[in-house]
Amino acid sequence: MPHLPSPFTAQSLAALYADISAQAGVTVAALRRHLAEFSSLPIAQADLQAYREGRGAWKKLHDEVVAVGHFLDGRYPEDSRVRFPLDDQPPDAWLMVNGEPPVGIEVTAALARAGHEVAKSMAGGGAVPGFIGLQDNATSQQFTAARARGRVLHSKKGIDAAIDNAITARLSAKDQQKFAEQILVITVPLGSSPDRGAQELQARHGAKAAALPFSEVHLLDPARRGRHVQLK
Repeated sequence: MPHLPSPFTAQSLAALYADISAQAGVTVAALRRHLAEFSSLPIAQADLQAYREGRGAWKKLHDEVVAVGHFLDGRYPEDSRVRFPLDDQPPDAWLMVNGEPPVGIEVTAALARAGHEVAKSMAGGGAVPGFIGLQDNATSQQFTAARARGRVLHSKKGIDAAIDNAITARLSAKDQQKFAEQILVITVPLGSSPDRGAQELQARHGAKAAALPFSEVHLLDPARRGRHVQLK
């Protein structure tokens, strides 16, 4: 009988957190191995759903660690180090490259509540909305109604407008001097508008991004191997 791999459990998650929050942090290569283990090992359905929704102990992994891991992968040397304080204080991670002073990485999600509602739909076994274009300040009743409608057809214009409004909101929210010289990563479902090019997004949001105190500003689709657009 073939040997089944051990599942990824809450204990596995705690061990991952302990490693990446240690004073020395981990290398980019080690972080990739951690995330590959998480994505490849069997996991209890309840834990998987908690991760999808960013609930409980799985929230930091969903909101911060996976996003930073995807951002770093292939963009920085393998021996660069990253540390996640996991303390609910900005920044979400510190990046150390070639012995240079650490640089903070701040992660924020555009259409965060919409993504949460899409994730909640996955638990029901019915039709899952592919995209919910409601902004974070929409009412709970609006989100409930959108989830109940299931999968509906959206116009490209409507999707692009929802994404643009959400990006603008996140750029405005992070316009704070305490983030000077740090890196901003905005997770946003760019895959919902696959034909929209990087130049169009840069033209739409580049000027506002350039005015922020961050040294770099990036858009990153949260899907594995999702699109990446640098605004600054």
